[in-house]
Amino acid sequence: CPHHRHPGRGSGGRDRGVKLYHCSPTSGLQVLEPNVTRYFGKPRQVCLAASLPMALFYGVKHFEYTYGYTREGVLYYEEYYPEALEEIYRGRSASLYICTAGEDMSRTAIPNEYVTDRPVPVEEEQVIPDVYAALLEQEEIGALQIIRWPEIGEKRREKIVETEAMVIAEQKLLTQPHSPFAGYIQDKYPAAWALALERREGK
Repeated sequence: CPHHRHPGRGSGGRDRGVKLYHCSPTSGLQVLEPNVTRYFGKPRQVCLAASLPMALFYGVKHFEYTYGYTREGVLYYEEYYPEALEEIYRGRSASLYICTAGEDMSRTAIPNEYVTDRPVPVEEEQVIPDVYAALLEQEEIGALQIIRWPEIGEKRREKIVETEAMVIAEQKLLTQPHSPFAGYIQDKYPAAWALALERREGK
């Protein structure tokens, strides 16, 4: 469940029976238990996706998931810094859990995302030996668009800096500069960290 989006209206059971995916670095799960997603400010719930490539992103626990959907409904991943996709996912294994949508599940404002506050039984587990390779396969078949850093223009890069500066403020990272999340931001987005410091000093 990405940290910058919020749930929408429920599905009202209309999607009962739809195949859903949940990807996790934890193997051997028989039931998916509701959990709180760290940093993202969401309630205790199970998040699932009707989109396989969307689910694959969560096979690695990370501070942020920089994917979205175009107006045409195409799933894309955008690198927020050079070689981000490979750095995060290459060589990382995960388990893909296949479940079926139930009446208690709700759609959110994010396309293909379903949530529930109840445990979800696992019907099948598939091992993903390398999440990076699996994502590249999804790109190859046209199920995922990957926007790599060299393709991103200067204006968009400036917007990314602004976005990360907002995350720093929302998560109050300047007050905990030695936390893992703050360390990640300082390493990957030094311009955003400098901007956040500048804004704090300007107050």
